[in-house]
Amino acid sequence: MIMTTTSMLKEKSDCACGCGLYGTPRKKPEGHIRGCVCPRCRGQRNRAKGDAKALKARKVLGIAGANTRHEELWGGDIRVEVKAGAQVKPVATKFFLAEAQSEQHRPFGDHRPFALIAMPDGMSDGLVVMRLSAFAELFGG
Repeated sequence: MIMTTTSMLKEKSDCACGCGLYGTPRKKPEGHIRGCVCPRCRGQRNRAKGDAKALKARKVLGIAGANTRHEELWGGDIRVEVKAGAQVKPVATKFFLAEAQSEQHRPFGDHRPFALIAMPDGMSDGLVVMRLSAFAELFGG
């Protein structure tokens, strides 16, 4: 049987939510086009990205326990909460600036990993921010 080019093409239509996109509809969410900006599709992409980052962090740290997306149920010696996306951009920006400043003044032969210690006003305790790979290397993850 010879298939024609038109029979091999996928059906195209407008996005189900009316956002104006046109293309091949996906199965989930049903009828929506890739790149749809409706809240349902955006939430689905955000959740998938967060789950993927959390899984990567869990593997790097070597945390065992319940195989779930809920960090509260993970095992291990520390409690973790994995955040991803735009909500952590300000933290990452400050970390990279501080890391670059530290790197400029790092003595020759100093191979210690960098950690940002943030001491907010009104707090007597500080916050530690460091690369996941450096943390895992130091603490045997």
